[in-house]
Amino acid sequence: MLLQLPTELIQLVLQNCDTSAYFQAAFSSRRLYNIASSSRAVIVHQLHNTPGWNDGIEVHQTRHLFDELMKRSYEQLDGAEHYAIPTYKYQNRVIDYHASTMEASEDSVRALLVFKGHSTVYLVDMRHGGQTEVQLKSPGQDIGEVEIIQTAFDGHGGVYVLHRFKPFLDQELDTDHPFVKHALESHPNGSIHLAYHRLNSRENTIRMYDFPECRDYRPLALSVSNDKFAISWQNMLDPYDHDVVLYTQFYDEDDEDDDDDEGDDSMEGVMEEGKGDNPFKIIHAAFEAYVLTSTNDQDPYALFARRIGPVMRLDFNDRGLQLLYHYRAQNIYGAFQRLDRIPGAPGEPKPHVNKNACTVQFSPSLSLQFSIGIPFFGTHELGDITQGEQCHWQYLAFGIATHRVEKWTVACLLKSESYTGPRCTHVLNLDRGRRFDDWQIMAQLGDFREVPTSHGSPVATSRCGTRVAVVNWKTLYVWALNPSELIKDNHTGFYPSSWETSTGVIELRPVVLQLEAVCSQLRFTEKEDELVAITDRGVMFLNIGYSGKSKQSVKSQGHDHSI
Repeated sequence: MLLQLPTELIQLVLQNCDTSAYFQAAFSSRRLYNIASSSRAVIVHQLHNTPGWNDGIEVHQTRHLFDELMKRSYEQLDGAEHYAIPTYKYQNRVIDYHASTMEASEDSVRALLVFKGHSTVYLVDMRHGGQTEVQLKSPGQDIGEVEIIQTAFDGHGGVYVLHRFKPFLDQELDTDHPFVKHALESHPNGSIHLAYHRLNSRENTIRMYDFPECRDYRPLALSVSNDKFAISWQNMLDPYDHDVVLYTQFYDEDDEDDDDDEGDDSMEGVMEEGKGDNPFKIIHAAFEAYVLTSTNDQDPYALFARRIGPVMRLDFNDRGLQLLYHYRAQNIYGAFQRLDRIPGAPGEPKPHVNKNACTVQFSPSLSLQFSIGIPFFGTHELGDITQGEQCHWQYLAFGIATHRVEKWTVACLLKSESYTGPRCTHVLNLDRGRRFDDWQIMAQLGDFREVPTSHGSPVATSRCGTRVAVVNWKTLYVWALNPSELIKDNHTGFYPSSWETSTGVIELRPVVLQLEAVCSQLRFTEKEDELVAITDRGVMFLNIGYSGKSKQSVKSQGHDHSI
């Protein structure tokens, strides 16, 4: 029908389309393409309504302006809902997304995959378009039932696996076997163990931690940072009894026994099922435990914890000096606790648990209480030392707020900033940006919807900060942005005035993709337009860039590691 109109009317229609619809029409027929690519006034109008710098565009030829508009359209991910097709791996088994975990490093995304009904953990390393896989087996799987509860990376080439072990009682078992001994002395539901395996080590040694004092509790969350780990526990009989415990100062139990004969290993019997192609040995380790929070305490946090429920996810932050608490159905962590003075002197009170809540001016007449994530982008402007100018630090973070009365929810990008001495020697640390209390809204994420699922709506940001992604059940929203311009309050006019809301901030427009799977965890790879997610259909790979292609098949390393 559009083709039946005269050229002047077609130009008018193209001028009033958004950029995505403009290019969809342009590439639908030869006549529309010729009109769209040669109508200079239409192209200039579209350029002025698409994010980008427009100074001096008048001197360029029409064809160059059309190519520039197309480039901007690709940067804004226009049309990605039509060409970004997800692929899935590991669809033959059901992933336990509560026990599985992902982490993004400098050059890859790694995942520890746990499948329901299986005691083997799969370590999948996804980098440079390919994947490698290592199987991490439990040493107790031949003598009992092993249930993987939580997994975690330590950030230094090690993996932690928190599991429950129940011996096969219908078999003749060695009661001196450490797994069997702990299990028989423990709760009828089994004993809890934490296994640590250091990857790429010549010695296949497993360091094992036991928790006999927690026999009536179940672990809900695990996080690791360097030389410490934290676990969230909940009483199996009383759901209102829960706490978070920090474990530090590890040492081998054998090292404490000076009477042991040289070379004697009391765990030698455990090695028998691991001998052959992949022998291993187990070293039992001890630790010091420090209760960070407890509903049995008499402080204000205990009342808050009883009302909101147990901690469902833990994350160390700021080089292990903070611990972030996530509660059920939360997109962003709900509270944090500083750990720099733990353990303290005898009688010294515990550090306070601070709620993740900051009051921010949303409009001239309205302030909202935002939960703000760890900044994903930052800048450091050096001050002129000859003029005595201070260095200027700025941080950009994702935040969510809900109106207390009307109950509508908004997602925004917020900025905090600080000043230090001229020519400071500090290194940009995005974790430090969350320490500030003063925030300013830089942009609003248009069409954001919050779905109150049990695991919340996963949020991911790309490495360079040009993409923000949120999954609401089976719907993926991705916002393209220029963080350098937003953090400077769009002072160069990169975003046109047509993108401003009634409150004067930029409203970013998302690309919306309908998926065929429910995402529980979401990460960007080292590429800005590449996403990996743990879903109920398997591991999802998605390239939202215009030239995106499916991932390569998995390559096996040819040998297994055991844990």
